[in-house]
Amino acid sequence: MTAVGPVSIDMYLPGFSLIERELAEPGVARTMASYLIGIALGQLVYGPISDRYGRKPPLYVGFALYALGSIGCAYAGSMSMLMIMRVVQALGGCGGMVIGRAIIRDRCQPHEAARAFALLMMIVSLGPVLAPTVGGWIITGFGWRAVFVFQCLFGVALLFGMHGMMNESRDPAHVVPLSFMQVARGYGRLLTDRAFVGYSLVGGFGMGSLFCYVTAAPTVLMPLYRLSPQHFGWLLGLNGFAFMAASRINMLALRRRGPLELVSRAVLAPIFVGALLWVLAVSIELPLWLMIVLQFSFFISVARVTPHCAALALAPHGRVAGSASAMMGSLQSLIATFAGVAVAVFSNGTVMRLAVLMTACAAASWLSLVWAKKEATSHLP
Repeated sequence: MTAVGPVSIDMYLPGFSLIERELAEPGVARTMASYLIGIALGQLVYGPISDRYGRKPPLYVGFALYALGSIGCAYAGSMSMLMIMRVVQALGGCGGMVIGRAIIRDRCQPHEAARAFALLMMIVSLGPVLAPTVGGWIITGFGWRAVFVFQCLFGVALLFGMHGMMNESRDPAHVVPLSFMQVARGYGRLLTDRAFVGYSLVGGFGMGSLFCYVTAAPTVLMPLYRLSPQHFGWLLGLNGFAFMAASRINMLALRRRGPLELVSRAVLAPIFVGALLWVLAVSIELPLWLMIVLQFSFFISVARVTPHCAALALAPHGRVAGSASAMMGSLQSLIATFAGVAVAVFSNGTVMRLAVLMTACAAASWLSLVWAKKEATSHLP
């Protein structure tokens, strides 16, 4: 279910230039931002509903909506319609993301949850590995609209798979009443929990740094290195191997240390890699092989951070795991959206400007961890 994110985001990236050419409109990056806005808003709905009615019922509506939005994208005749359908697609697909995290919290204590999130990331990593590559093949053979037909079929397959294979995980004793005021108070309590917000922001700015790269890469790397859609898909697919490697490292490290210690050690690495990319971009004309090495290093360093933050943020909120997962995901998606907007505003098509944006997000992730640890410590007896 959580693979919906990378499949929906990465698969159509190799077709950015083709979409602009066929629709005769610039600004295809706005369709990425519209998807992230839908993700941010939709998660806030699924969380309380899943706390009230269980984890499975909302997913039926979610995956059906995702499939309908995908078909709408396939038949979009303008950039505006594509943006609207991407929002619909996101409003459906985000249910699996929210509820997947909530299920882990339902079943696991913090240390086990960190291992589960690391394993989940390893599985989800197949998305960035396969999605751009498969997307490149589909676009080359059938055009960019076929990508969204594929995503529709993926949503239908998830709907039937969830129905047949997933068991309900919400504790019947943890039913939370569903009303507007109850939901508002619940989200208010989460937003006043500074440690929860801080840990969520750590992962959010980490995601933001990755989205800076993913959003800008088609307009920076494809013309700079003269990459075809298929070759660009392979380049982005390497990021999935970075996630897989980071997940395996995290799972091994959690045998000896806790998630807080591990995230404290790992959070500085993305700043170093981003700064190195900026220095090299200023100093030399980066060859493609070096760009690939730095890209891989940056993604693996960020992926060392995010699973631990999710476990730390959700740990104290078992009774409202759905709402906590939704709020965390919404905060992180909003940051990723702002990162995409920052790329649209500040990117000038150069690696140097892209590296500055990535490094700034990585630094904000570190500052958020400092704040979260301070707040968590201040509430200890």
